[in-house]
Parts: sequence; structure tokens; C-alpha cells
Amino acid sequence: MRTVVEVPQWQGSLSPTAPRLVEGAARLAAMVPADAHVRVETGATLAETAARVRRALPADGFTITVGGDCGVELEPVAAALRRYGDRLHVVWFDAHGDLNSPESSPSGAFHGMIVRTLLGEGPLDLVPSPALRPDQLALVGTRVLDPAEADYIRLADIGGLADVADDALVYVHVDLDVLDGFASVGYPEPDGLSPEALIAAVADLAARHEIVGLGITEYAPSDPADEDLLKWMVPELARLCAGSRARQIERRAVAAWPAGHAEERDGWLLRHTPGVHRKRSNSALPLVNASPSLAAVETFYADRCLPAIVQVSPAEQHTELDAALAARGYAKTGETLVMTADAETVLTAATKNGDSGVERVFDRDRWAALFEAVTSDAGSMPVIGRIEPETVLLVAGNGAGLGLAVMDDGWTGVFCMATHPGRRREGVARAVMAELARWSQERGAPCLYLQVEEDNHPARALYEGLGFTTSHRYHYRREHPRE
Repeated sequence: MRTVVEVPQWQGSLSPTAPRLVEGAARLAAMVPADAHVRVETGATLAETAARVRRALPADGFTITVGGDCGVELEPVAAALRRYGDRLHVVWFDAHGDLNSPESSPSGAFHGMIVRTLLGEGPLDLVPSPALRPDQLALVGTRVLDPAEADYIRLADIGGLADVADDALVYVHVDLDVLDGFASVGYPEPDGLSPEALIAAVADLAARHEIVGLGITEYAPSDPADEDLLKWMVPELARLCAGSRARQIERRAVAAWPAGHAEERDGWLLRHTPGVHRKRSNSALPLVNASPSLAAVETFYADRCLPAIVQVSPAEQHTELDAALAARGYAKTGETLVMTADAETVLTAATKNGDSGVERVFDRDRWAALFEAVTSDAGSMPVIGRIEPETVLLVAGNGAGLGLAVMDDGWTGVFCMATHPGRRREGVARAVMAELARWSQERGAPCLYLQVEEDNHPARALYEGLGFTTSHRYHYRREHPRE
């Protein structure tokens, strides 16, 4: 679920145009495609407004905060820091450093102190706990600094995009004065980023990281050309950032279910696994930020005497490709939900009836026999045997059921859930999921994901009852057989 939180705060700015930020916040909010829209009325003090924002922030889903001045980012960033801890990295796109302390600030305006406050040095009633560390901050497009800010950056060794850790979860802040030639801000500055450069930088972040929040601030409407620019740019920023989680899950899912042969070519990840009939093992996946060639995918599979199958995933991010495949006669099949949950939530829901009684089997030499006993089918073993991330098979007592857990960088994928036909409706799947969630927690992977076909209503009911919610969808498009 995508929520836009509108905070029309202008009191943190001393710009003569600051009152226009109220209208700017409303206009920005209207540009963001979202499932829910929450408007936070400003309080008598910045602290009161911050408290209202804290109460308004949703507990889950993706939140886009629009201001208002940059100070509206206090609570959204603090909430992300409380949730993600050391893995959080804040990327601050801004012409200004916003790194003054109350003592060093020439103006006393809070929007020039917001980052320093997040770092633990600001007005006492606004400093968050815990505070951000300097190595969790990247400044981008920053070109106007007060002397005290420049000294702080040097002494704290604050970096840029190149310093964002590979496994970081990223919060993106965009002050519109980061743009070159953008007049509708309180303090426009020359030599900024072009809109295209900003979008490219955020697209690169979203391809490499999960973006956990987005803030867009400081719009003081004055130039109709700026409004036209934002009507294109703001939805694109929202799309890139809100869609990053699905892309990161799909990246892990590719590693969790490896094809016998895989290569990147002409905008595709092309996969082929002889002897295995699952569509995921023998289908093409469009690459992020690429323009895939249909001729290339058809040639690849024709060379192997196979029909071309495309996994349109995440489906919400490849609508043009899906339409092109449909127009070419590709049939739609395998409509699937990707669902996610916190391991703690699943463990709590799944263990209401006591201990799980499920064995953790790490010896892969035993797996084929266990699959055969439960499902009468060990046909996926050529794929399972190639899985490189840490993996365990969870097996319920006496071969009642099983599930495969594949852990990768904070996430655990749930695969191959099955119950023996003679043991259904005995809570076997819940017991397997409980032990899987416990194992995931112990390994420091608090998030779970799984795939379930959209028309498998019993399985969906089970997973929803354990706390799973839909992250995104995918389906396949299959080429009609050649005559």
C-alpha cells in the first residue's frame, strides 16, 4: 500500500515565499499516485507538528512525505531509523547541507538544521532517539554551505552516493532546490542537477537498494513551467522508489531458484533448465531499466526448440511490455501473487497451538527422498541442488509436510510448501511456517516472502492468516506454438 502524507509546514523556513509551501504541499500530494492520502495539520510549534506527523505515519506499506519545508522529514526519517537501525542510509538531494546547529545557524531557521538534528545535534525537543550517524548520510547535489556546515562535513567525513553500502536500505529526500533552473523554491541556486540527472540517480539507487521512504519538499509555486515539470517528475520518483522493494525481492528470488543456464542479453535475463518444466526455470525476465528486445528472447528459445515464455515481473512495472506481448499473441498464464510478512508476525500467528515439532534438515543428500515421500515428485532437485544462499529444508514429523527456506541478505524466501495428501487439515503447513520463521529470525533475516498462484484460494487464506500481505504480482506470457 502506498500512502502520501502531506505536511503543509512552512514555519521552519524564513524565506519570503514560505507561506506558499502550504499550496505547494497540496499540489505535490495531488501528483503522487497513492492508495491513501493523509493531511497533517500543523501545530502551534514545530514539536507539536512533528508529534502529529509521527502519529499519522502508517505502520506498513510505502510512505511518501510531501512538504512543506525540509523540517517535515524529521519524523519520517526517525521512524525509518527506528525500524531499520544500522542498515538505513539517508540520501539527501539538496542544494544546501541543512547541517547547521542552533549555535551555528545564521538564520535560526529549522529547515537549515534538519539534518544536523537527525544526527543528534539540534533543538532539544526535536532531536530523535536513536540519532542518525554521519556514515548513514549521503549528500547529493549539495553546493551551497555555510562555513560551519563545510567544517562539519569534513570532520564527520560525510560522503555521497558512492559511499552507500551495498546492503543499505535507503531513505530518499528531495529538496526541489537541488534542481538547476527551478524557480519555485525559497532559495533557488544555480548549477544544480537536471531533472533527468535526478531521475537517473534515483533509478540507480532503486535498482541496487530497497527504498524504504521518499520525501519531496520546498515547493513554493510561482512558475507554471515548474508545475509542468513536476507533473512528470514527481510520479516518476514515486514509481521508482515505491517499486524498489518488489525489484529487490525478485532479485533474491532469481538467486533462490537458479536456472541451469542464465545469461543477460538485450534487456533480458534468459533462463533455460533442461529436464525441469517449471516456467520460472525456463523463462525470460526483463531487466531493470532496460528495453528488452522481443526478437532476442524468441531467438534464444527457438534455438532450444522451446516456445518463448516471459515472466512479466513485477507486473505493475512492465505494463508496456505486457501489452506488446499480448499484441504479439502471447497467452497470459500463471498469475501469481508475491506476499511478504515479518518473521515475528508469522511466528506468533503460527505457534498459537504450541511447539511446531518440525525438523531442520541441512543435509542436501536427504532432500530428494524427503520430497519424494511428501510429494511423490523430486523433479525440482536439479534446481534446488544449485541454490547458493543459505538454505534449509523444514520437514514436519513422519513426512507430514515440508517447506524450503532460502535466506539472502535480510530476506528469507519460502519455496516448495507441501503437505502429504493424507495429512491435510492437521495444521502441518502452519507448523512448517512456524519453524521456518523461527530459523529466519535466528539468522538475522526478519522478512519473509513467498509466491502463490492467484487462484489458489486455500493457500492464500493460510498465508493471509499468518500475516502475509501482497507486495506485487507477476504472470507469464507464453508464445503460441509455431506451425
